[in-house]
Amino acid sequence: MKQRGLLLAGPALYAFAGAGLIIVVLAGLLKIQTSRLETCRAEFGAFKLETKRLGDAAEKAAKEREAADAKLKERTDANHKTAVARLNRDIKRLRDDNARRGILPASRPGTRDPQAACFSRPDLDRAVSGFVERVTDLVGEGAEAVSGLDAAKAWAQSLPR
Repeated sequence: MKQRGLLLAGPALYAFAGAGLIIVVLAGLLKIQTSRLETCRAEFGAFKLETKRLGDAAEKAAKEREAADAKLKERTDANHKTAVARLNRDIKRLRDDNARRGILPASRPGTRDPQAACFSRPDLDRAVSGFVERVTDLVGEGAEAVSGLDAAKAWAQSLPR
């Protein structure tokens, strides 16, 4: 019997050497992947910070735009309210003028009985006055709607695009 020593000869030696080589290669690959993972984590952290910064800036801009839109709406509403009040004053003035002077023209001078025409003057005057009052109401509603639409259009046109 021959002494062989500590080293094994033959196929076992090659198996251990191959296993050692595989372990060294895998350790190197693990080191490479670990460094790549750290790089990706750093890039992802920077991406998250940049995204948060951009999101905060967009949120701040949206709040500023919302505040500006609210001020513009308040101003438009105030202008609309003023226009409606002016319109209502004009309608009241017209009603008062019609109530004072009456709708029908005065009778011709020299008429024997100004109340005795082919119609009852007070009834006709009352009917025509009622008609004029209802028409005035409709005209007022229409004018108020037009004023509201004009205010809405002015507001919409002044919004930033």
